[in-house]
Amino acid sequence: MSRKPWVGGNWKCNGTKASIETLAEALNKADFHPEAIDVVIAPTMVHIPLTQQKLKKEFIVASQNVSKTGNGAFTGEVSVDMLKDLGLSWTLVGHSERRQYYGETNEV
Repeated sequence: MSRKPWVGGNWKCNGTKASIETLAEALNKADFHPEAIDVVIAPTMVHIPLTQQKLKKEFIVASQNVSKTGNGAFTGEVSVDMLKDLGLSWTLVGHSERRQYYGETNEV
């Protein structure tokens, strides 16, 4: 069985409510077949709910990161449980800039 292809956009540390509304309006005009390809959008953490609200349901909204710690006293981290609570099933990991600026590696 072959895997479904996917294409994605990582918004990095960019975006405002106004720019997301404008971008979502443009993206919603895209003609693609979700049964043939997954289109994944990764906004900033604070913009995930707005992005979910504004994009058509055919898009997959993802987080840009996830904590390896889980829930607990880890200021600024976002756990798998939190992402699942938002209805997310995708996240990005292994960013080059996280490796460069924060010393992250393949170790979990």
